[in-house]
Amino acid sequence: MKKRSAWFAAWFAVLIIGVVAMMAVAPMGKAAEQKQFIVGFDAEFPPYGYMDDNGEYVGFDLDLAAEVCKRNGWKLVKRPIAWDSKDSELATGAISCIWNGFTMNGREDNYTWSTAYVDNSQVVIVKRIQMFISYPI
Repeated sequence: MKKRSAWFAAWFAVLIIGVVAMMAVAPMGKAAEQKQFIVGFDAEFPPYGYMDDNGEYVGFDLDLAAEVCKRNGWKLVKRPIAWDSKDSELATGAISCIWNGFTMNGREDNYTWSTAYVDNSQVVIVKRIQMFISYPI
């Protein structure tokens, strides 16, 4: 139960930080005009975006996108895309943004980015072990 509570608290904190970061970004072209925000995402990338057992598209990034749309009065349109065609989908206006665990590193100049809301650094955590060695006196 502690793990679940800690995970939920961390998820909620990241959600709030992400929403605040996205709110700082100016309205995004067509999404602001049409009051429709079309989110392009990889539907096979859990926990960020995927299809659940009920056939609904869900995930962390989609929840965050829904909150941003709610706060801006936009209609969220979830559009699963072939990840390899993300650039053409964006360039043609088929989607308003790419929102799905998309790493900035090495692509800083290729896209307009929000403030990062997830740190995907990998860490290893181990329990501290104390060793007591007794020597004969």
